[in-house]
Amino acid sequence: MDHLPGNLLVAGLLGLAGDVTGGGLRRAGRRLRLEFAFPAFGELEGGVDLHCGGAGDTLELTATQSVGGTTRDICRGTVTVLPEPALPEATPPLPLPAAGPAGGSGRGGTATLTAPAERTLATPADPRLVHRADLSTVMLGAPTETPDGGFTCAVLQCPSLAPPGDLRDPIEVIEAARQLVLMLGHIANGHAFDTHVVWIDLAADIPAAPPAGLPLHVSWRRPPGKPRPRTAFDMGLHAGTADLGTIRLVTHTMSPAAYRKVRAA
Repeated sequence: MDHLPGNLLVAGLLGLAGDVTGGGLRRAGRRLRLEFAFPAFGELEGGVDLHCGGAGDTLELTATQSVGGTTRDICRGTVTVLPEPALPEATPPLPLPAAGPAGGSGRGGTATLTAPAERTLATPADPRLVHRADLSTVMLGAPTETPDGGFTCAVLQCPSLAPPGDLRDPIEVIEAARQLVLMLGHIANGHAFDTHVVWIDLAADIPAAPPAGLPLHVSWRRPPGKPRPRTAFDMGLHAGTADLGTIRLVTHTMSPAAYRKVRAA
């Protein structure tokens, strides 16, 4: 599944699960464990149906699509609701200054990382690094890198995703992780900007509804060895020094020519 429709399907399925549970997926004091697989590409033609079943604390979620008389699963998974330990106290969110690009293009259409000292975590990342055209949809602050290969970004608030009230929505964290994977493809793995990113699996163990004023960060550490087309990105969710959760995205990258060949098969 292409990364953007994959994220939209997860958002839709979590929204359906929230409706089924009477808003139970977005309540303080709860934790979500998510497991999703994306067994097939979605198509522009043919409607998509969302399904929610299961019992107890675990809901079974499926997105199906009918194309050419054949119905297939394009996303399926589960969400489990658990008690949440107390979170750190919220603080006022960082103000976002008007900012220009945070990084530049390197050779071959790849991106380079500006030195962390030149920016602050409140500065949005370069929209090109997260494949966004509108700065207001950038969910990540400018990245910082440590000598041991660690990358950290603040999780910003996107007006189109942020729900009303003083609690965040779980899809905000998932979207921040999606954008981090795109960014890492460029600044850590040297991918060209026209590289296609396909989602294979998504897993997360995150707070259901952290306070909107709690400064969140996502992090990733470069694993040993050379990057491969199929990669598992293991990311952490933090508030200051407190570890709040984990997100894992398994992706496959391919060139435009390889992507066209796969989609034509």
